[in-house]
Formats: sequence, structure tokens, C-alpha cells
Amino acid sequence: MNSIKDRNFVDHDLKGVDFEETKFVDCKFAKSQFKFTGFKNCIFFNCDFSNALLDSTSFTKCRFEDCKLNWINFKDCSLSACIFQHCLLEGCSFNCDLSGMDLTHVNFEKAIFDYCKLKGTSFTDSNTTGVSFQNCQISQTILDLEGFIQFGLSKGFKLNN
Repeated sequence: MNSIKDRNFVDHDLKGVDFEETKFVDCKFAKSQFKFTGFKNCIFFNCDFSNALLDSTSFTKCRFEDCKLNWINFKDCSLSACIFQHCLLEGCSFNCDLSGMDLTHVNFEKAIFDYCKLKGTSFTDSNTTGVSFQNCQISQTILDLEGFIQFGLSKGFKLNN
């Protein structure tokens, strides 16, 4: 596996680049523009993607650990068989298939899931405060008790003591 460490890609355009079996450690991708970019079997550890633009970008079998991905629109992005653990995805927008994905210990505060497929997706120990799950296909989705309560609140339910 190739390794890229402490690289600063802030405000860069990464167009038409493909990465395979690459480990990114402590890299900064904040405000970068990805267009027709592919990542396959990559690992991202402690990387910052905040406010990055993902246009026709794909992540396949990638692992994100302790990464910051705040305020990203994943609408024009393909996420397939990815794992996100201990990541910040505050204020992100999703309009994609997240079925079977492991999204444990992730902060999704104020994120928007619109027309997403969430079959068998695990949100265990994730913060879903203020999250919107509009028009989503939810089946066998895994939530802990706090996540279940937050999901109910996001749908307009009120907790009765």
C-alpha cells in the first residue's frame, strides 16, 4: 500500500486522478475540488476534507478514521462499501446509497439525508442531533437508543415522559 503523509492539498483541484490502495495520513483536503476523481481501497487517517467539492467522485471500499468531513455535499459522489469511524460529518448532505455502510461513532449533527438508501447501515454511537432523514429507504438500519430517539425527533415525534 502506498502512503502519503502530511500532504497539504488545501484549495487544490484534483481532477481526473485515481488513487488505489493508498493510505493518507494527516493530509489536508479542505476546500479542494475533486472532479472525476476515484479512490479505491484507500485509508484516510486524521485527514481534513471540510468544505471540499466532490463532483463525480467515487470512494470504493475506503476507510475513514478520525477524519473531518464537515459541510460536504455528497450528492454527486459515489460511496460504496466505505467505513467511517470517529469522524466529523457535521452539516453534510447525502443523496446516495449508503446501504450496509459502517458509520459508527460519527458526528452527523445537522446533516441531511435525502432520498438515501440506508438498508443495514450502522449509525451505532453516532450523533444524529438535528439530522433530517427525508424520503429515505430505511430497512434494518442500526441505531443505538439515543440515535433512535434523535431519529424520532427528526421525524416530528415528541418524547412523552
